[in-house]
Amino acid sequence: MNFKKVIIFTCLFTNFSLFAQLENTYKLTTVELKDNSYPVYSDAMLRKFNKLNNIDEKLIGTEINTIKKTVAWNFKKGDKKSWWAIDSNPQSSNYNKFYLVSSTCYDIGVNCYVFIEDNILTTGRVNQSAVTSIINAFDNTTPANPNKGIYQTNIEAFGDIPNVDSDPKVIILILDIQDDYTYLQKGSYIAGYFHSVNQSLTHQNSNKAEMFYIDANPLNLLTSDGLNTCLSTVAHEFQHMIHFKYHPGGQEIFFNEAWSLVAEVVNGYGLYRQSGNEGYINNTNRYFLYWNSEVRDYSRAARFSLYLYEQFGVEILKKFVQSNLTSINALDYDVLPALGSSRRFLDVLLDWWIANYLNDKTIDSKWGYSYQNIQTINSTKIFNPNYFSTDGVYKLASQYITFNNGKNLNIIFNNNTTSEIKIKALKSGPFGKAVLDIPVNIEFSFGDFGTMYNEITFLVYHIDRNESLQGPFNYSFQSNGSVPTSLLEVKYDNTEPVGFINLAAGDSVAVHFDAIPSGKLDSIRVAIRNLAPINGRVLEYLGFSTKLGGRLYATFTANSKLTSIPQVINPGGEYPYQQPYPNWTAVNLRPFNISTDKNFVVEFPYEDPYPEKNRVLATYHPSTGVEHSPIYKIATNTWVYSGVGGKTDYSWAVLIRAYVSFGPSGAKETIELLPSTFTLNQNFPNPFNPETVISFTLPKAVDVEIKIFDALGSEVRTLINENRTAGKHNIYWNATDNFGNRVSSGVYFYTIRADNFVETKKMVLMK
Repeated sequence: MNFKKVIIFTCLFTNFSLFAQLENTYKLTTVELKDNSYPVYSDAMLRKFNKLNNIDEKLIGTEINTIKKTVAWNFKKGDKKSWWAIDSNPQSSNYNKFYLVSSTCYDIGVNCYVFIEDNILTTGRVNQSAVTSIINAFDNTTPANPNKGIYQTNIEAFGDIPNVDSDPKVIILILDIQDDYTYLQKGSYIAGYFHSVNQSLTHQNSNKAEMFYIDANPLNLLTSDGLNTCLSTVAHEFQHMIHFKYHPGGQEIFFNEAWSLVAEVVNGYGLYRQSGNEGYINNTNRYFLYWNSEVRDYSRAARFSLYLYEQFGVEILKKFVQSNLTSINALDYDVLPALGSSRRFLDVLLDWWIANYLNDKTIDSKWGYSYQNIQTINSTKIFNPNYFSTDGVYKLASQYITFNNGKNLNIIFNNNTTSEIKIKALKSGPFGKAVLDIPVNIEFSFGDFGTMYNEITFLVYHIDRNESLQGPFNYSFQSNGSVPTSLLEVKYDNTEPVGFINLAAGDSVAVHFDAIPSGKLDSIRVAIRNLAPINGRVLEYLGFSTKLGGRLYATFTANSKLTSIPQVINPGGEYPYQQPYPNWTAVNLRPFNISTDKNFVVEFPYEDPYPEKNRVLATYHPSTGVEHSPIYKIATNTWVYSGVGGKTDYSWAVLIRAYVSFGPSGAKETIELLPSTFTLNQNFPNPFNPETVISFTLPKAVDVEIKIFDALGSEVRTLINENRTAGKHNIYWNATDNFGNRVSSGVYFYTIRADNFVETKKMVLMK
């Protein structure tokens, strides 16, 4: 296994002197995490193994419906048994062969026997507590239902298990799975597998049993995370066993895996990984049914099966598994009609694509998820509306292109093939969200872009199921509009500082910025800790395999704005720094003429000694997007990402922000990061009908109340009464009162109360 040092921080506050107050930093501890260590599923390994060993699932399928053992196992605790397993470890003398695993029946549940490989027992990687947890989850309780185990949940959701061994109990064999992922995929490993050969009574290496295999090395069943992975794998592989009973001749791999992935969700073990560069949210342009056993294939299948489960309920899972048809045909000609739905696969697929980005069921119940914290699809961001591009979309696949800067967008998509490429526009902004069909080969205008709607995402998709080719099918688009004159702020953090990373001399902190086509790097802002200047640089980003590896764009010095060290407020609390933080320092980079067409990095190498030398402050945020905030450790010559001690699924984010301008008329002065005063802006449009936007800015996070009154001073509507963060905010009023009734034309007043700030402005509704 490859290992990577990852830094975890725990808070340490002192208050003994001026510099003790300054030293509100974080105590470092180091933990070892496996490099890319995550479970992968076994389908690729099994298909390769079956091919090399001439195992035909169709022939096995004819056996399970005709013959079975006459005597049940009836194992007792302590019984010894050697089981056949497969060896896919290239370092082994048994590579791609069957081998016997000597094991002991460690414990017995209502619905399972748990056997443990004797070598695993010797090394102590499994104990009674872990086995008890596995049996309890299989028999009795899951996170989804405290009164049902995986066994009952899966049978109710998918169907019955096969039974060649005449024993109602399933065998779970815990062993060191001999896989090749350790060597070929940098530490990934197979967490478990179900092998259909065990359903044969004639194959010489069949165990003649309903059984599946669970890994115990490197999967650590003695930790809560490892045990959770184990239990989700049990749910996953048990579904494969059920699926094989109904489709022994083979099911489309995508759907078989999709149903095992949704089995994890049905049992409450969570949705398979969606984030990271290899996940589906970054790889949507792929033929829907294409399968290469990659993370993006599994994450795509997991997301689609979750969507079907939410849209049609658990019945769709069982009806699909038990259908005599397979793949898309099962949905179109059997399952969906049986459920009384008029939707067919292509309808569901399009709705799913929209839901993946929009995720708002208030617009249409088909365009969102109920699952919490589902991640939005990452789109190609375009910040200059004057743009031209060519691309291609694969069969039954989608792409997302987002414009979120500028005004009055005009765009034309040209279909350069004869295939079924179509376009949807997903609009969002102060006036809500909307979905529009966009014609191909005809210019379409969005006069409301930049006012009523500040973001338009174009969903480009291929919808021809009968197309013989997988693509890509080429298209191009050209757009124009008003170039923004203010600077675009690009940041990967979402709050004020909470501390800094106490690194050694020669180490670095950095923020990696994605490319922003047609832009120029105007300036950066960085939150620094004390009075001394700090040196930084901008480099081309070529990945973190080397020390950035790209050419140097600029070197600069960030000077402190402070004249004295700020006092710490709320010592020992979560946010000890003044908000808004007073030492956000701007650096003008216009003289360097740095294009943002390519990814770039802003880096601050650290110097000693501290506190004489300055430090860049940091905050924390959910781990999604952590790849934008790396730390360079000179001692190990590696870039690492930092988790937050005591905050699972959170990572540290360095407080460096970039500002980008566009075109020859781009902004010449940097904008203030946060407003210095409370303001209430005039609504727009004014007069209006039927909706208008009200904007306001806050210099700090406070409770805000905005009310609307008629000309007689009577309250009409409370728009908001809640806490809002510092910055600019937009809300809209759709000319309705507190009871949802439409109000009449006339003069209205809106008043803001925030902290000690109160202001009122007039607006006119004209019908």
